[in-house]
Amino acid sequence: MKCVIYTSAALVVGFLSSLSAEMTPDVDFLSYTNRPMGTMDKPLVLRCFVQNLGLSTNVTARHATGHSSPKYNPRDGLLSSSGSYKTMSAIPAAISVNLGKTVSYVWDTTECRLLYAWSGGFLDMTPHWGEPKRGRRTDGGYTGRLVGQLFYKAVGVDPLRINGKALPHKIRYAGHSRVEGHPVFRYEVGESVISVGIRPGPSPQTVELSYFSSRTSDVLTYIDPKTPTEVSPSKKGRMTVLLRPNSATQYTGFKKQVIKIDEPSAEIGEKLYTSFGCIACHTTDGGKNHGPSFKGLFGSTRDFKGAPRLVADEAYIRESITNPTAKTAPGYPEAMMPPYQIDSKQVDALLLYIQSLK
Repeated sequence: MKCVIYTSAALVVGFLSSLSAEMTPDVDFLSYTNRPMGTMDKPLVLRCFVQNLGLSTNVTARHATGHSSPKYNPRDGLLSSSGSYKTMSAIPAAISVNLGKTVSYVWDTTECRLLYAWSGGFLDMTPHWGEPKRGRRTDGGYTGRLVGQLFYKAVGVDPLRINGKALPHKIRYAGHSRVEGHPVFRYEVGESVISVGIRPGPSPQTVELSYFSSRTSDVLTYIDPKTPTEVSPSKKGRMTVLLRPNSATQYTGFKKQVIKIDEPSAEIGEKLYTSFGCIACHTTDGGKNHGPSFKGLFGSTRDFKGAPRLVADEAYIRESITNPTAKTAPGYPEAMMPPYQIDSKQVDALLLYIQSLK
């Protein structure tokens, strides 16, 4: 199994004309590190196995099923008659891209769709590359491990529709090129070649997908009932989709991240906002999601189902964190937010962060 890392930026003039361009042959090799990172100007593109984070079978419908294999004896070069290697729960045809701490994502070249998007880090490659001091890999599970806050995970069948129809089972990945250093993925669907560019969205923990079809007569639509999305008005043959969080899980490679609080602060509250998964339902830019936005929440006048109107003061926000089913704002489902076991310092930090979002 081999990992190839491409880090050079290829400037291509004109997005549409660049779709047929070949990937740049220039390659800058990284010095050894188990946690490589790119930047927004120089994205890091890494082809290697990554985790299967409990993806449903309709997400991975085009993947083959792996089977265990006999163990190999390096002394005599023969397969063992006893014992076997277990299959790994991994995506073998993945392309992982990092744009610094802002956004990382995984594109699956078998399904030809976005699988994951996260922020705060990239991949911990220790299981595959080994530890520098030990000089060897870890035992088993040779997959890159996510580092950061997962905010998007593919759910259900591919949300792309072409002329009102779901994608057929048979599609073919056709490679990728670079536009200002960023990958543009291409795949064949019948007589159409679909190209997809992925960039960070205008708000934290959002991504924007730009779809183009080689057939300008194609009508592209996007249907994903499990993910908050915003589809921009588009011409035939193209479409732009903004994806907001549908997940909120923290991954730290091999070391669990512990947020120690000596003195509560808005900065610590922001970290808790992502690590506790608040970002999956509450935006910080006024955008609508499964729960009310935190922007401008503190000090505002709120209406509730079956309860009198009140001002969102410190007492109300504390109650909403510690007893989330006490009051429900109109237009939102009841009992959506589960209760969290958090201490008073964590509540104080979250309160300070919410107060800071004017």
